Amino acid sequence: MTPGVDVLCIGDLDMDLLVAVSERPGSDEKVSGRRLGLMPGGMAANTAVALARLGRSVRLLAAIGDDAEGATALASVAADGVDVSHVARRTGTDTFMCIVLLAPSGEKTLIRLETEAFMPRLSDLTPASLAGVRHVHLSYGSPELTACALAQARRLGLSTSLDLEVPDLKRAPERLADFLQLVDVLFLNRAGWEAVSDILGHAPEPGTEGSGTIVVTLGADGSRQVSTDGVEQAPGMPVEAVDTTGAGDCFAAAYLARLLEGAPVRERLRFANAAAALSTQTFGAHAGMPLRAAVEARLSDKELGRPHTDYAHA
Repeated sequence: MTPGVDVLCIGDLDMDLLVAVSERPGSDEKVSGRRLGLMPGGMAANTAVALARLGRSVRLLAAIGDDAEGATALASVAADGVDVSHVARRTGTDTFMCIVLLAPSGEKTLIRLETEAFMPRLSDLTPASLAGVRHVHLSYGSPELTACALAQARRLGLSTSLDLEVPDLKRAPERLADFLQLVDVLFLNRAGWEAVSDILGHAPEPGTEGSGTIVVTLGADGSRQVSTDGVEQAPGMPVEAVDTTGAGDCFAAAYLARLLEGAPVRERLRFANAAAALSTQTFGAHAGMPLRAAVEARLSDKELGRPHTDYAHA
């Protein structure tokens, strides 16, 4: 019998080249940068690693090239206990990579170097990859894969979530409304909320578009959940960020972890806010994902009014 898997994360696994810059370059400008290192990343992989560190069982459906970078990225995810048996290796291609420019504030600017190994193929989404899964979490990197995965999850009675980013919305905006009919939880940031509103012609409405729950990250201002039961908001947790890469993925993972545990809405948001804040205090997306004990300690400090201690790797 196939052991149960809490979450199947479908999407990208990459290597991020982190470069510290004093300011973001404008058009026809040059700035000096400092190489910080080549570190594993990718939205789906980030979420999978964060879920694993928060105590959930996770499977990753992704792709890598047949190069050293792919092997390094895969080993990093596997080291956290993520099931990587459904990560495809593409012969004759490079592993997907991102160049991440980090400002002194920790805010990032990304350049995606997409390859044939950017996303899984439809043929990678097999019955075995879905076996024993409770929840399916996706990005929008491949509209065709997203549509197929959502349809199969619905047929199998699995809950679903979709993390939408503005650059990916440009791939197939005309299909967005149809996808939302199949999604239980929709994750957006502020820019994503505005972009989805522009595409739909109005602000996304829970139940009307299909998504029963919409969760919006608000950066330092925290997060908000909009559902058919109303609106709930939780404040952010101030930290001095050094690298915000993967913070949104960490938020989604933490929210889903508490959702699967049956936690009330406000507890989900507070837990996710704390986890995302902690994830920004270390360079590298995977490196910054906190353990559950660290998140709980951060929440305890907040409740008791104690000064924040770096628990990121407690």
